[in-house]
Amino acid sequence: MKKTFLAAMLLLMARFAFGQITLENTYSHSGTYTQMAVSGSKFYIMDLTLNQCRIYNTDHSQWKTINLAVPANNYLYDVKYVSENLFTTDNAICLLYTYYIYDTINFYYTYTTRVIKENGTVLLTVPGCLYAYVNNIPAGTKLVTYSYDYSQYPVPIQTAVYALPGVLNATVPAQAEAEGLAFAYPNPGSDLINIPVNPSGKAPFSEVIITDMNGRVIRSIQVSDDRQWLSLPTSGFASGTYFYSVRSGNSQTAASKIVVR
Repeated sequence: MKKTFLAAMLLLMARFAFGQITLENTYSHSGTYTQMAVSGSKFYIMDLTLNQCRIYNTDHSQWKTINLAVPANNYLYDVKYVSENLFTTDNAICLLYTYYIYDTINFYYTYTTRVIKENGTVLLTVPGCLYAYVNNIPAGTKLVTYSYDYSQYPVPIQTAVYALPGVLNATVPAQAEAEGLAFAYPNPGSDLINIPVNPSGKAPFSEVIITDMNGRVIRSIQVSDDRQWLSLPTSGFASGTYFYSVRSGNSQTAASKIVVR
């Protein structure tokens, strides 16, 4: 009896001493955490089917649902900067989201990015915008948007800078913010997607790693010359969302999303 009790105590002590990874919850959509200025830590997901952003408390109970206005024949692409006191200063819950439409005749994508309040009030619409980033700098908080016109080649880009009334307080992937303008394009893609493998031209060898939504490696491609971009044919991929990262030497970039249609 004493031996059994002692063994149980040792097992319990070992558990608390070393800790363990515990699954808290699963979601059937992509999601991440954000730090709200007033309401604290939240977890939000992007529902591509219902065009919604659903926000959860840290105990995974549902807190808010924000409906995203997406025009007919357009598709939701991204949701970010779910926040308070960033795009306004009245404690309103706001977010930035991007949607797109594919021209099946001329074969190009058109993106639109919006900033809205929780009640659907549109604060900003940026036609052609595929990427948008918020930065806190000494001169204030800035929103930088990058708009593309894929109906032309070479694809023209327009960069716009907006001053925001609030301060960035949301938890976002810091590496993604720091990777600059080296983005995969067109994204989503139906025939091929161009992936930046060596935008600086300094790495003599790179490896592109493609994974699915579950983290399984779908493809690993070695690039041994001085190419700065890899043209990835998508004919062998099922429609859906994938992630790519680029390994050069001892470093590896954060995973970035690509969508195959």
